[in-house]
Amino acid sequence: MSKTVGLALLGAGTVGGGVLTLLQENADLLYAQTGKRFVVRHVVVRDLSKPRTIPIPPRVLTTDAQRAFADPKVSVVLELMGGLEPARSYIREALQRGKHVITANKLVMAVAGEELIRLAQQQRVRLLYEASVAGSLPILTALQGALAGNRITRVVGIVNSTTNFILREMERAVEANEPAETAYANALRKAQELGYAEADPTSDVEGYDAQYKTAILARLAFLQYVPVESVYREGITHLSGRDLLWAARLQMGLKLLSITERLPDGRLCARVHPTLIPREHPLYAVRGAFSGVWLQGNGFQEMFFHGFGAGARATASAVIGDLIEIARHPRPLKLEDPSLRAGETAPIDVLTMRYYLRFRAPDEASAQPLRNTLTSLGAKLYPPEVLPDGIEQVALTPPLLESDLQRQLAEWRRHTALTVQCIRLLE
Repeated sequence: MSKTVGLALLGAGTVGGGVLTLLQENADLLYAQTGKRFVVRHVVVRDLSKPRTIPIPPRVLTTDAQRAFADPKVSVVLELMGGLEPARSYIREALQRGKHVITANKLVMAVAGEELIRLAQQQRVRLLYEASVAGSLPILTALQGALAGNRITRVVGIVNSTTNFILREMERAVEANEPAETAYANALRKAQELGYAEADPTSDVEGYDAQYKTAILARLAFLQYVPVESVYREGITHLSGRDLLWAARLQMGLKLLSITERLPDGRLCARVHPTLIPREHPLYAVRGAFSGVWLQGNGFQEMFFHGFGAGARATASAVIGDLIEIARHPRPLKLEDPSLRAGETAPIDVLTMRYYLRFRAPDEASAQPLRNTLTSLGAKLYPPEVLPDGIEQVALTPPLLESDLQRQLAEWRRHTALTVQCIRLLE
């Protein structure tokens, strides 16, 4: 690679604009780190007339991706478009043409990562994707570098900063004695106004974004290919301000967590769901639009990564880090990627956990049978509250098998007079 590195950016939206900004602001720093100058030769966009957050010379703007791929002076393609297509096809073509690729696309890497990683190996080029997980946190780089000599046993993370912001806003609302019933809607609206949540927030609030990131993170932490469909997913849309109120009473926090762990039988269990965590846990301190990842391993014991997880600069920071890595080490190792090894995964049903249960009943007669069942299970029941629409009671269970609890929940929910909320606890 020469002293000049030619770049092609696919996309000039939030992330693309952030990358262009950092390339300009930190040009001297990047030269000091690599001895190379980075030159943007093409910026591929869908609409040439669309206003940009950062000025882009008209000579580099194009709607023709083939122009960028065919340019022999382009050695690195940065895919910053998002979505599955045409991003996946563009990455594939860039690799086939012998270009290094950096992507921030968690969907592509979760769904098509195996194919693209193998293609990069065949073409003897680099495919890096640090920006696809947890914004500015260098977690993927750490797993493949400084921590690579450790056997990871558990990864617990807040990998979607949008839901973390929403849950913190809900927590703040109940602390201020605002109506619990409107806490979620108000928090979501604020996240959208600040640009943390899209107009259609489904990917974030239903857990899809975290599911994609968990598949990637699990694969690199445990050196086993993890199909995205094997990652259990549950979002936050069913949560109420009442759950945040009870979390505070129980001296806990409520987070949407990504959890992957190796089970005693050797299988890998990966899941995403709302989780109550002790306030002394490092992840409780992750507030607002921040991300955090907590690792356990047989060498370092415990480690915690924490940083800003949303916005242009956070993601761009990770992209620039990958760019420096390629500039320093353009030739990939002649090794099979160990993260593509086959292995078994386990469903969430086989896990044993403790649970928070919050139920509403119209009267004492309706509530008593459920209380009896919970008592027989050894649950701790908290004093009931009389609310305008009935009786609310919370219980914390002892460790129960997930499949057994789900059968019990289904039975309770068949009684239309009862509503039952269930949230898992992190032990």
